[in-house]
Amino acid sequence: MTRHGGTLIEPVSLVDRLVVQIREMIISGQLAPGAHIGIKKIADQHGVSMIPVREALARLLASRLVHAEPNRGYFVAARPTAEEFAQFVQFRELFEISAVSLGFGNATPAEIRTLKRLNNRMRKVVERGKRGVMVEWGNLNSEFHQTLVGLARNVFISDQYRNLSFGFLHFQLARAYNVEFTSLKLLVDQHDGMIEALEQGDRELMLARLSAHINNLVLTD
Repeated sequence: MTRHGGTLIEPVSLVDRLVVQIREMIISGQLAPGAHIGIKKIADQHGVSMIPVREALARLLASRLVHAEPNRGYFVAARPTAEEFAQFVQFRELFEISAVSLGFGNATPAEIRTLKRLNNRMRKVVERGKRGVMVEWGNLNSEFHQTLVGLARNVFISDQYRNLSFGFLHFQLARAYNVEFTSLKLLVDQHDGMIEALEQGDRELMLARLSAHINNLVLTD
């Protein structure tokens, strides 16, 4: 799903669907960090030509989940250095906190209910502990944070946040270090705290909890 402002939109074009499917292959671990991405193999798997697969990969470049090398093709994001990861977290924090601060007063009861619904679904995913949890969790978590960013009521902010795939990249970079991204249950609990601050109208508390949430994991070489 994608989001424009506060409205969720299902992927409608072939390229949109391929973007989602390739992203899920990365998050699930089917495509490992640093792995070469076989365009023909993906095209054959989905019964399409290689052209839309190339277009989908080109779109994913902005998110840095993939990168391109001249004459070699596309690759999954490689294991980052601790400094690179820290820079990414800093950028995500600046972007997301700015957007949420801007839109804090815009939250409607319907949006708060959406946040609660998404977080309850994440809680159930954690409790089930089923195979493929990272894909389902990643999709729900992305919707949760896109809803928060959507409070800014700015289509350019929402589009850039979606294109950069902050939540997905955060998980992928952490997984490249073979460490647990804190505890998924802890993240759910932190979401609850952020929703509570939003309901209370406490901007300072909300931004402090969002900052702590984004900065859960610190990597060392």
